[in-house]
Amino acid sequence: MKVKEVAMVIALAILGAAFVGLFVDAVYESPKYEDFCGTPTYRAEPYPKYIPPGQEVVCNYTAMQSEVETINQCYADKGQPEFNYDGRGCQTSYKECNYCNKYFEEANNRYNRNLFFINAPIGLVGMLVGLFLAYEVVGAGLMFSGIILLAYATIRYFSNMSKVMRVIVIFIELVMLIIVSIKKLKK
Repeated sequence: MKVKEVAMVIALAILGAAFVGLFVDAVYESPKYEDFCGTPTYRAEPYPKYIPPGQEVVCNYTAMQSEVETINQCYADKGQPEFNYDGRGCQTSYKECNYCNKYFEEANNRYNRNLFFINAPIGLVGMLVGLFLAYEVVGAGLMFSGIILLAYATIRYFSNMSKVMRVIVIFIELVMLIIVSIKKLKK
C-alpha cells in the first residue's frame, strides 16, 4: 500500500469507530450520577466551623450498639452512612444509609454490559465486511474500524466481567482476528 492509502485506512478506521461509538451514545444515553444522587453541592464554610486557637470543640457522640450494627450493615451493603450534625459540626446521631452511589454503579455496569453487546457485534460485522470488500483501502479501513470498536466495547465492560467471561471473550476475539488475518493474508 502507498502512503496515501495507509492514511486513508487509518482515517476510515478512526472515523468509522468514532461514528458508531458516538451514534450509539446519542441513541442510548449513559446513566448520570446526578439522576441517582442529586447534584453535589460545595459547602462554603468549613465543617466544623473555624475555631480560634486555644478553643477546642469536643465532639462526644458515641453510636449506640444498634446504630453500630446498622452502620456496619450499611457499609456491608455498599451504602454510605449519613449522620445528623449540630452547629459545631459534631455528629449527633445516625440518620440513614444512602445507596445512591450503589444504584448508580449498578446502572452504569448494566450500561457498559449493554454497550458491549451492541458494539462488539457491530465491530465483528465491520471486520467481516472489510474482509470481503473488493476495495482494498475501504476494506482495510472497515476491518481496522471493527477491531477498534471491538477493543472499545471490551475495555468498557472488561472490569465487570467474571474471570471466566474475560477468558472466553478474549479467546473469541483472538480467534476472530486470527481467522480474519489468515483470510486476508492468503490473498
